[in-house]
Amino acid sequence: MRRVWDWILSLGSYPGESDVQRGRRRIVVGYIIIGFFPRMVLWSESLAAGRTGVAVSDFLAGALPVVALAVLARWPHTYVAVVNFLLALILVENIIPTVLYGGLLEAGLYLSWGLLAIVGALIALGRRAAYAWFAVYVVALFGTVALTEGIEPVYENDLTATDMALDMIGLTIFVLLAMSYFVGQRDRFQQESDDLLHNILPAEIAARLKSDSTMIADDYDAVSVLFADVVDFTPMSADMSPTELVGLLNSVFSTFDGLVEELGLEKIKTVGDEYMVAAGVPIARPDHAHVMAELALRIRDHTDTHEFEGRRIRLRIGINSGPVTAGIVGTHKYAYDLWGDVVNTASRMESEGIPDAIQITPATHELIRDAFVCEPRGEVAVKGKGTMMTYLLVSRAPAP
Repeated sequence: MRRVWDWILSLGSYPGESDVQRGRRRIVVGYIIIGFFPRMVLWSESLAAGRTGVAVSDFLAGALPVVALAVLARWPHTYVAVVNFLLALILVENIIPTVLYGGLLEAGLYLSWGLLAIVGALIALGRRAAYAWFAVYVVALFGTVALTEGIEPVYENDLTATDMALDMIGLTIFVLLAMSYFVGQRDRFQQESDDLLHNILPAEIAARLKSDSTMIADDYDAVSVLFADVVDFTPMSADMSPTELVGLLNSVFSTFDGLVEELGLEKIKTVGDEYMVAAGVPIARPDHAHVMAELALRIRDHTDTHEFEGRRIRLRIGINSGPVTAGIVGTHKYAYDLWGDVVNTASRMESEGIPDAIQITPATHELIRDAFVCEPRGEVAVKGKGTMMTYLLVSRAPAP
């Protein structure tokens, strides 16, 4: 039954349909299908009571939407026309009984159900359409009042005050369900938007950005930065198709993402086959160097023992620690980034490093030497820095 219902709701779909349009179209299709049955019940009741005019109105109100659905299924581009036809039908199917019973009160405020045309326009088409249909409803309401004042009623309505109250409750339920769906869709899209923003930016930065769109720039005194790069990636990628290339990088970086999340670090970006992570931003932490060293060892050990998309890869990893500036600049395609000499030197630690090894600066070594085993590599020529002493992070220190 679920598959059948999903197939029914797919009527009128088309390639490239957006999520918003898909949701609106499914509501319209569901309204047509579900609304058919109660209208047929009303038709049979009116026919049995001898109210032929009302019965014809009820029948057309149930049958014509099915015809409209067939048109929509055959020609999806007619969506707006089909919806406007259905909204007009809602008004007509309520105006006819009101006229036949001789007035608004005599018909038991039947025309109040015409409010569904406004709600339907809001959900299926948008706010501008809802405003337009509100104007149409007002004109139809006063036009029906004027029309019923000059004609005699065709049928007598024996509705009691209780019947009218129940009818109003039914209308309220319809409006409540419609608006609940509308609010639910709004909240869902807002959550999806927030989730996407949080996938791009740190949660704290995303919250600041939503409340203040000005430039965000913060100074941090104690941060550790890691760069990891795939060794000989260019020759390796020469015999790979674009799909294989992207699949390999996705496999590698997705694994790194999981390790970063486990340790509560902040992935900054990927550039080609280079991966950048920071510890201590946007929330400062005293163990930034230790947790970054732990990440580096986990990345190295995982890469040494696992294949990615059937391939073995080798990494160069570099780490540096110190003060940085972090933030967001520009107004489009936001990206959280770091600036400063610490970042540049960390990148040099990677590019001037040794395959399958983790090269760190004296600044990082000073912070982690009591908890990790490090070996001096000696003085290394570093572009833009001259020669500097570097160390290789080997392992965690043995427990006391």
